[in-house]
Amino acid sequence: KAANSPGVRRRLRNNARYEVANNSYACGIVLTLANDCIGTGPRLQMLTEDPETNRHVETAFSAWSRAAGLPEKLRTLRMAKAEDGEAFALLTSNPALGTPVKLDLALLEADQVTTPFFRDLGGRAVDGIVFDAFGNPVEYHILKRHPGDAAALPALEFDRVPAPSVIHHFRADRPGQARGIPEITPALPLFAQLRRYTLAVIGAAEAAAD
Repeated sequence: KAANSPGVRRRLRNNARYEVANNSYACGIVLTLANDCIGTGPRLQMLTEDPETNRHVETAFSAWSRAAGLPEKLRTLRMAKAEDGEAFALLTSNPALGTPVKLDLALLEADQVTTPFFRDLGGRAVDGIVFDAFGNPVEYHILKRHPGDAAALPALEFDRVPAPSVIHHFRADRPGQARGIPEITPALPLFAQLRRYTLAVIGAAEAAAD
């Protein structure tokens, strides 16, 4: 937990975001991961004994998926997992959906899931997440505004959201790890060298042309 502190995660996220935004290699890798993983989005296949029921439920799921923009949101979550190390989504009700089912996913950036002002929550809490005695998440602390929003300062108010209402997707590389780090972290120095190499090749080609 100390090696994966909020400060460390913040620096890694910022560096990874910079590379994805300014490095075509990093951007292409992240986009390829998301597109290959999500594709056109999940589809439901019902296997009950009633073909009419199967068709009805599959059609309803497809309509809800399009109305909620599920493929696009899942693609964004996959990109966030690679770029930020973790992806968060809040299960909520959206009355604007034109389907009988109003379930929707509200995407959150990792910066927004945090406990502000380093409040002491005991040994069972990690930044933004409170666990029970068995290591199960109990609640998440979600800032009402993104910390990068000027209107969020100086009062960083947050909501305590029950764990069943939050989707937290990340890969734990070490036992006890509760927050993720960018998947492209090991390649961050190489991306910087790739930029230098590309500029050097172009410079050499220009010199040879002269």
